[in-house]
Amino acid sequence: MAIRSIGWVVGFALVSGAVAVEAMADNGPLGLYNPLGVYVGAGLGSATLNDAQVDQFNYFDHYDGQQLGWEALVGIRPIPFLGAEAEYIDFGSTHLGYGPSYYSSGYMQQFQGGDTHDRAAAIFAVGYLPLPIPWIEPFGKLGFGQIWQHNSFGGIYEGAQAYGSDTTHPSGAAYGGGVQFHFQQLAVRAQFERISGDRSLGGWDNPSLWSVGVNWTF
Repeated sequence: MAIRSIGWVVGFALVSGAVAVEAMADNGPLGLYNPLGVYVGAGLGSATLNDAQVDQFNYFDHYDGQQLGWEALVGIRPIPFLGAEAEYIDFGSTHLGYGPSYYSSGYMQQFQGGDTHDRAAAIFAVGYLPLPIPWIEPFGKLGFGQIWQHNSFGGIYEGAQAYGSDTTHPSGAAYGGGVQFHFQQLAVRAQFERISGDRSLGGWDNPSLWSVGVNWTF
């Protein structure tokens, strides 16, 4: 149901964008007709993976890496103080090193490393705070996101080398905020975003992204 809801919203946003582009083609190269305020954007920044990891061999540890992340979005802003966005966010991947070795039932056991990679789709309602300086716009955003997380891991268990992987889809509240600076159709944005995902294996998965990006309004 969550995936279907995100799909409907993303589809609506994309159709709205197509309508706006068609209207722009009919109203001159400056795109003077865009009643929904359709825009597209992208950003790049520092992501944090905050994930409790349990592998299939019952080894537990905590991923808390920082790496490069990026995002792409399409949005609408039909009124000055309220809009909506659909986003794809790639939080990047991080590596977990060797765990301690121990003996059980006469065999050595050791977790020998793993990798995790988080991607997500999210929808947001975006509220803008009006200021006397019109080209500076603080904003906050609240919505829902679903994470696609892939984990791989390996180790020595009961004296034999073993490998495993899994893919989970935690979902939960998505939120963030920041400030953007308008220059006619171009906006430069700095923002923070986080998705609070619950997962049955490991307990939590809360990736976040600090990014700087640009938006273009048609």
